Amino acid sequence: MSKVVTAEQIRTLWNSPNPEAVIERGDDFEPVTKDDLGALASYLDTDDEGYPLDDQWQVIADQLNGTTPGEPTSSAGHDLLQRIRDARAERDRVKTEADNEFNAIIRAAVASGQAPVIAIAEAADMSRSRIYQIRDGRR
Repeated sequence: MSKVVTAEQIRTLWNSPNPEAVIERGDDFEPVTKDDLGALASYLDTDDEGYPLDDQWQVIADQLNGTTPGEPTSSAGHDLLQRIRDARAERDRVKTEADNEFNAIIRAAVASGQAPVIAIAEAADMSRSRIYQIRDGRR
């Protein structure tokens, strides 16, 4: 049976001078090592020295106590993941829209003949071959 890991246990392990210190989690799970905490903390809010902020200890505990690896342990965690998915979708939409607008400007510039392709490529910070790919709709 697994044991629940508390935020205080995590803080104690983090501060332990013994590099071999661990938190035992029972027969079902491997013990938590200082290296494990370091890896988990790399995704958290920390101070300038890399020490987790006060509210982050419970985040680590929640990660360690989750029953399904990689799944959030609360509805707030699920909500956070949905916000990330929504933000990613919006970012992708904006990028696609900007790329389409940029490519339309490139195609119009090449078609106008008012500037040489090499100058268009330089202004766009692209190679000439990439400009021709955009012009031809190959990219």
